[in-house]
Amino acid sequence: MLVPVLPSRLLAALVTSGLLPLAVHADEPLPLMTVVVEGTSPVLPAGDALQDGAGLPDDVAAWLARVPGAAVVRNGAQTGIVQLRGLFNERVRVRVDGMAITPACPNHMDPPLHHAGPEALDTLEVIVGATPVSLGGDSLAGSVKAKSRPPEFASDSAWRPLARVGLGASSGNDGLQAGVELGAANDVLNLRYLGGYQDADNTESARGEVADTGYTSERHALAAAYRHGSGTWEFEAGTHRSRDVGTPTLPMDMVEDDARRLRLAFKGDTPIGALEAGVYRHEIDHVMDNFSLRPLTGPARMEAPSTSDDTGLTLALAREAGNGTLKLGFETHLNDFNVYQQNLTNPALPKQDMFRDAERNRFGVYGEWEGALTGGLRMNAGLRGEIVRMDAGDIVDVFAPAVDDRDAFNALDHARRDANLDATLALAYALRPDLSLEGALTRKTRSPSLLERYLYTPTAASAGQADGRTYWGNLALEPEVAHGVELGVAVRGQARRAKASVFWQDVADFIQGQPIARLDANGLPVLQYVNVNARLWGLEASASQRFGALEFGVWASFTRGENTDTGDKLYRIAPLRGGLSADYRQAGWRVGGAWLLSARKTEVAAYNGEPETPGYGVLNLYASIAPLKKLNLTAGVDNVFDKLYYDPLGGVNRVAGGVAAVGGILPAMGRSVYVKMDWTY
Repeated sequence: MLVPVLPSRLLAALVTSGLLPLAVHADEPLPLMTVVVEGTSPVLPAGDALQDGAGLPDDVAAWLARVPGAAVVRNGAQTGIVQLRGLFNERVRVRVDGMAITPACPNHMDPPLHHAGPEALDTLEVIVGATPVSLGGDSLAGSVKAKSRPPEFASDSAWRPLARVGLGASSGNDGLQAGVELGAANDVLNLRYLGGYQDADNTESARGEVADTGYTSERHALAAAYRHGSGTWEFEAGTHRSRDVGTPTLPMDMVEDDARRLRLAFKGDTPIGALEAGVYRHEIDHVMDNFSLRPLTGPARMEAPSTSDDTGLTLALAREAGNGTLKLGFETHLNDFNVYQQNLTNPALPKQDMFRDAERNRFGVYGEWEGALTGGLRMNAGLRGEIVRMDAGDIVDVFAPAVDDRDAFNALDHARRDANLDATLALAYALRPDLSLEGALTRKTRSPSLLERYLYTPTAASAGQADGRTYWGNLALEPEVAHGVELGVAVRGQARRAKASVFWQDVADFIQGQPIARLDANGLPVLQYVNVNARLWGLEASASQRFGALEFGVWASFTRGENTDTGDKLYRIAPLRGGLSADYRQAGWRVGGAWLLSARKTEVAAYNGEPETPGYGVLNLYASIAPLKKLNLTAGVDNVFDKLYYDPLGGVNRVAGGVAAVGGILPAMGRSVYVKMDWTY
C-alpha cells in the first residue's frame, strides 16, 4: 500500500484555508518566523514550538526537517547542512553553544551541527527570516543556535546528585544511540560529565541497502558552572570523535574526524546592564579517503588530511533604553585552515597542497534596539559593521598537472580585506491582542569563503555541492550583498496558533560556480566561482488547532531561486514541502503521527546537471508513555508503508555496491521501527 502524494495546489489550499481566520501576541519577540525545536519528547509541528518526532536523529540537523522555511542538505547520514529559504552552507549563521565552527572538510562532511550532540541538546533556535544583527553577520539567510542543557543548581548548600540516561535503537539502519549525564550540584556549583554514542550500519531503503551510509560517533565533555550573585560562569572541555562516516554523494568518505573544544562563558547582571560574554577554542583534525569504505574506482588510493581551528570572543551588553532594550556587542572569530592530499598508491609522489596556512578572521560590532513604540507597534532595528581579513600562504607541493596553476597563484597577492555593513528593521503591529501583522527590511553581507577565494586549481572540493563537477576559486570575488523584504501575519490563541510570511531577496554579487572553457578529467567544463546576480522568493506557513487533548497541525514551505543574469535556477533548493500532523495527549501517555509531503522537484539548476525528483507522501506514527514519574518510553514507526521515495536534497550516488546505481539518486530510508528510553534522576 502506498500513501498518495498530496497535490501541490491542494496542499497550498489547505495551508491557506487554515490561516485565514488565524494569526501572535504583539509583544512576541521579533523578528519573523522564530522557531524553537526542543530536544526531548516527541511532539509534531504545530506552531512556533517544534519537537523531535521522527525516530532517532542521525545528527542535530535532523530536527530542522519540519521547520517551515528550513531544510537539510545531506551528503551522508551525519552531514546535515542547514538550508534556510533556499540558502545553505556559509550563507546560514550557525552557532553551537555560542561557537562559530568552520568545517575542516573542504566538502563540508563535518558541518557545524555535526558537532552538537543530540544527547545534550536543550533547544535549537531557528530564525528563518529577518535575523537581528545581534545574532551575527557574514551570512545572507537566517540563523540557527544549538544550545546544550543549562546547569541546574540546588536551593541550598547541600550537594545533590544529577543523572540522565537515554537509550535508543532503530531498525532502518541498525542504529544505536546512548547518552548520559552524571554530576552533582549545590546552590552555587554544578559539576557534570556528558557523554554520547551513536552507531549505525548502512541505511535500508524500500528497495534495498544504500551503500556507504553507516557511521560511528562519540562525544565526551566535562562541564562546571559557578553561580555568584546574579551571574553564572560556565566552563566546558569536550571532545567529539567520528569514524567511518559514509558520504556516498562525495568523492571521498570521512574516515576520521576528531574535534576538541574549550569554552568559557559568563551571563549575569552588572551595574551597566545585562552582560553575556564568551571565549572559545574549537579544533578539528579531519581525514577523508576514497578506498576505506567504498570500492576503489580511480587509478589511485587517495587520502586528504585537513585541520580547522576556530578561536572566538563575544561580548554583548543589554540595558533598558526608553520603552525597550538597547543591545551593544562585539565579536571576533579567527579561523586557521590547512588541507593537503596524497597518493597512497605511489608514495614517491609529493603530496599536493590544497590550502596552506589559510586564515579568515572576522571582527564585528553592532548596536540594536527592540521595544514598543506607540499604538501597539513594536520594532527591532540594528546596524552591524564587520571587517573580514583573509590570506593564504604560497602553495609548495603539487602534482605535476597543477604546477602552472600553483605558479600563477603564487605570483598574486593573496591578502584580502572586506568592510561589510548589515542592517535590520523589523516591525510588528497588533491589530488585536491575538493578531499581529509583521514586516521586515534587511541588508545582509557575506564575504567569500576560503574555498571560494583560494582554491587555486580545479578540484572536486565544493563545500558539499555534490554535483560531480570540478570547482576553481577566484581571488577577484566581491562580497555578496542581499537586500530583502518580508511580510507576515501571526496569531496565538489558547487553542489555535498560526504563522505565515512571504519573502523576497535580491542578492548582488552572489557567488556561484559558472562554466569556463577549461575542461575537467571527465570532459565537463570546470566551474569557476564568479559573482552573479540572484533572486530568491517564497513563503512559509504553519497552523494548529487544539480540541481538548487532541491537536491538529499543518505546515508548508515554498522557495524559488534563480540566477537573474542567466535565468538558470539556483542549485539544490527544496521544492514545495509540508505536512499534516495529529497529536493526542493524556496524563502519562500520548500518541501521534505525521504525514510528510513533498511536491515533485522540477525547478533544477542546469549548470550543475541537477536531477529532478518525484513527489512523495510518507506516514510516521509514534506512541509514548511515562510509567514512572521520571521515566519516558517511546516507540514509533517511520515510513509506515515502506514507501520508496527520494529526498530532493539527498544528492547523486557515487558509490558502487548498493541498491543505488552510480549516478542515480539516493533513495531515502524505508520502514524503520524505533524505541527510546529516557530516565532522569
